[in-house]
Amino acid sequence: MENTTAYRQKKIVDILTLLHEGGEFEEAKRLFDESFDGVDVSEITSAERELIASGLDPSEIQHLCTVHAAVFKGSIRDIHQSNYEHEQPGHPVHTLKLENKIIQSLLEDEIRWTFEQVAKGNDSQKERLKNALNDLSQIDKHYTRKETLIFSYMERYGISAPPKVMWGVDDDIRAAIKDVTIYINDEKAAINPLRDKIEHVINEVEEMIFKEEEIMIPMVLDVFRLNDWQKIAEDSFDIGFSYIANPLPWKPSIQALSIESEQEEEKKEAAKKATSMTNAIAENPPINETEHYDWQDGALSEGEIVLPTGVLRLKELTAIFGILPVDLTFVDKDDRVRFYSEGKNRAFPRTNSVIGREVINCHPPKSMHMVQKILDGFRAGEKEEAEFWINMKERMIYIRYFAIRDTETQDYLGCLEVTQDITRIQQIDGECRLLDDNF
Repeated sequence: MENTTAYRQKKIVDILTLLHEGGEFEEAKRLFDESFDGVDVSEITSAERELIASGLDPSEIQHLCTVHAAVFKGSIRDIHQSNYEHEQPGHPVHTLKLENKIIQSLLEDEIRWTFEQVAKGNDSQKERLKNALNDLSQIDKHYTRKETLIFSYMERYGISAPPKVMWGVDDDIRAAIKDVTIYINDEKAAINPLRDKIEHVINEVEEMIFKEEEIMIPMVLDVFRLNDWQKIAEDSFDIGFSYIANPLPWKPSIQALSIESEQEEEKKEAAKKATSMTNAIAENPPINETEHYDWQDGALSEGEIVLPTGVLRLKELTAIFGILPVDLTFVDKDDRVRFYSEGKNRAFPRTNSVIGREVINCHPPKSMHMVQKILDGFRAGEKEEAEFWINMKERMIYIRYFAIRDTETQDYLGCLEVTQDITRIQQIDGECRLLDDNF
């Protein structure tokens, strides 16, 4: 059997072309089994890129990648070399795979089994099935960590197309889970449509597990540095986990860091290879590896302000405060006004003369004692917030006060007043999604 790179590439393109043109899955699988005993992730991605270059709409990849995965399932070689740490508890890959094991069990041992009991007429299991489907919706945090963290680092290395495709499928799965959950709670729900919806969800989730573990993970293990994985592990706690307790904190071992330092050239080559595989699909040119934006370690330019969650230029920060749909006023620990935002339509007027003024003197005499009571309660640690709402010239104004404390010592730093015109918000009804294109 001929096995040159060119031959393999052509056969994979032929198989994908057959699928894209509506050919039978069984025929594609037969052609694959006749020609290959395994393929690399890179070979599949390169073949898809060739099809796109020949005129295939990139959006079609999302609709067809599940079929691709099914054809090649069990035949994708695990080619990564950086596997000495990811099996340790707390490593993001270990956590993702652990969640996938529980998800797989939930699908097979709970949802599918319980549905079959209901289908046989055992109505006593229907509530259990509803609960299982509700449990499945917890998969959202699993997908959100992947989309927010792993995809972010993939894009840093120029791997921009796979995240877009996979995120689209994630959203389809979320919608399918919501759809079947709503349907089963309908008194008119019938068994056959319910079966179709459940099988669709199970199949889609199982295919995503395969794509995560056999396509995405091998690719990123070759490319990501250990420091990348450590930051992903740390940031994961801000999003949360699905079906498991918080994992142990993880950081790379000294031995692993030493080994990685000897593989720097291989890492760079892997990044270039992954980037080249996705260039044809990416809408924007990839970020050059030397241009990674590490704001925590980089030197500051004039006018830049470093915050715990990013860096902003003074002009940008000023513009953000000016466009916020709320008015902000900061009062320091001595009860003096130190800052206010300059919104276009403030509920209450503010001028620079207020800076340094005692805040109780900014209020009418009849309400001074209440302002002081709030501030004293914040200072004593008795309260963390207070809220009021008033009608003012046919507008509903919502006013909130928040105690500001040092994140480490919890010492009182001052009070933030947040004022918002909520008249229009009170009139909102139904939904207006981003995809509705109403802007």
